[in-house]
Amino acid sequence: QAVGEPNKGGLCEGQVYEAKEGINITLYRAWNSTNPNSKMGRWWAWQAPTGSVAQYREDYEICYQWSALDQLVTCELNAGAKIVVGPGQSAECSQYLTYPASAKQQVFIVNADEVMSNCQTFTGEFSWR
Repeated sequence: QAVGEPNKGGLCEGQVYEAKEGINITLYRAWNSTNPNSKMGRWWAWQAPTGSVAQYREDYEICYQWSALDQLVTCELNAGAKIVVGPGQSAECSQYLTYPASAKQQVFIVNADEVMSNCQTFTGEFSWR
């Protein structure tokens, strides 16, 4: 489910891992507040978003149609959780915008709402430079 075709998003390739007891793993997900069901979606990152939203979209191949990226949730992965990790596949957002495949490692979780705990939610704010 995690590996996608070129220009369709997903991962180029992936490796399955299982979280072990006693190892704390915090993951980050930028999501769309207009769709509350997207909070605990399938795509996560190892690091909190930094820098420009445009660069984050490119790094993780997130089309503007898919998410406003105006909320952030951080959660800890529970022991026994299975995840898929790999580099992001290219994504064609429109005839004018295609993100190339990225070396950034993404984390795919089928059932995040069941295998994550200690979640905190943050709201995006305007910050212009």
